Amino acid sequence: MNLTETRGNDGQSPASVTFSQAILQPMSSFGGLYAPDSLPNLGEHFLRVHLDADYKTLARDVLAAFEIDIEQPVIEQALNLYDGFDDPKRPVPVVKVKDDLYVSELYHGPTRAFKDMALQPFGIVLSSIAQARNEQYLILAATSGDTGPAALETFKNRDNVRVVCLYPDGGTSDVQRLQMVTEDAPNLKVIGIHGDFDDAQNALKGLL
Repeated sequence: MNLTETRGNDGQSPASVTFSQAILQPMSSFGGLYAPDSLPNLGEHFLRVHLDADYKTLARDVLAAFEIDIEQPVIEQALNLYDGFDDPKRPVPVVKVKDDLYVSELYHGPTRAFKDMALQPFGIVLSSIAQARNEQYLILAATSGDTGPAALETFKNRDNVRVVCLYPDGGTSDVQRLQMVTEDAPNLKVIGIHGDFDDAQNALKGLL
């Protein structure tokens, strides 16, 4: 499966890219995003088969249907990180509040941030891409409290990837700050700045 730009093409960049290419160059030529060239048919049979499936099984089979260019052992290793959630089979439990109201609880990951759900497998995926291409990647992150801990947790000790994370000193909760500054992996650097989140973000944008 390839992905296509949502805002057209500038005539110089590839109009269609692979999944891994989209990860490495997430902004397309006109500043848009990428969408799949086509969607797999996940019909009634697929839904019935997976009605009671655990999350990793469902995610594995959905990714297989999209035929992304990430090797299966890497996908398996990435999905296994959901074992670090409170309930690996149901990492995002849907809880009944009342008869007509249900909520998804997004705080059961290793850092208790909702972004654990998306970021946990990403560290392994990006590290594997970097190693396969024999490249070194530097991730610049600005956080107001949620992204930082989740990003640092997934990328700590990953080969070929380093992370520099800026946060506003005094602008996060004490728990979030301690989650970040107590990470001791050699590929991580956490810096508190005098200013707010916008200042942190603008400082990084100025480096790009």
